Amino acid sequence: MNSVFPRVYSTNIPFVSAKEMIMVDNLMINNYNISLLQMMENTGLNIARTLNKLCPKTNQVIILAGQGNNGGGGLNAARRLHNWGYNITVMLPVSQESLKESTLHQLKTLKQLKIPIKEIKELEDLPDIKQTDEYSIIDSLLGYSLKGQPRENCALLIKWANKTNSKIISLDLPSGISVATGEVFTPTIEADYTLTLALPKSVFQKTKVKEKIGKLLLADISVPYNLYEEMGLKVEKNLFRSSSIVEVKF
Repeated sequence: MNSVFPRVYSTNIPFVSAKEMIMVDNLMINNYNISLLQMMENTGLNIARTLNKLCPKTNQVIILAGQGNNGGGGLNAARRLHNWGYNITVMLPVSQESLKESTLHQLKTLKQLKIPIKEIKELEDLPDIKQTDEYSIIDSLLGYSLKGQPRENCALLIKWANKTNSKIISLDLPSGISVATGEVFTPTIEADYTLTLALPKSVFQKTKVKEKIGKLLLADISVPYNLYEEMGLKVEKNLFRSSSIVEVKF
């Protein structure tokens, strides 16, 4: 079966650690004047494109959004998918007031669009999804800040998502995996696809992590090639020339 997106092979692209990826983000903001909101725009567009291409029967999209920057990317995708005619529901494991500033910025736009936003506090707050082909889930719950196993409402949402049998697209990495150590906590999202940002992460090469990420996709968030050169990373200039999303085979 032909791939929807162009393929690149892991031998031709560097995998980076969490520390290196944080450095990339910091350099983009501080040295290249590329703001966090700009990065979220690129992230949201790419995850929306991913769902649109890979889940052709989907009409209903559920966004699981955490309070940090990962959640902001998911919320940005919600806006774009809404504009493309999808029915969107946002599920938060925390109160809206506890969201980071950049993530709250995205949420305020969704409120203006009258997109349903639910704060999940108990099992009864979650829908019973039966027509799985019509539903897809975007997992943007947890990112680099995860220090231990997901707790409380995050854990509730992860368990629920895994039981739906709907297609799950994880943003950057499946929620429940430590990008710093590669530890797979309980529970962890069992993704069908993982759309990781800029460069693949070193922990994806660990067997237990690889079992959770599904197909690995890579998204262009407009990291300047000069920045990679500064860090001593060899990245081909034409990596995203034909598509802002590529599939990584390894």
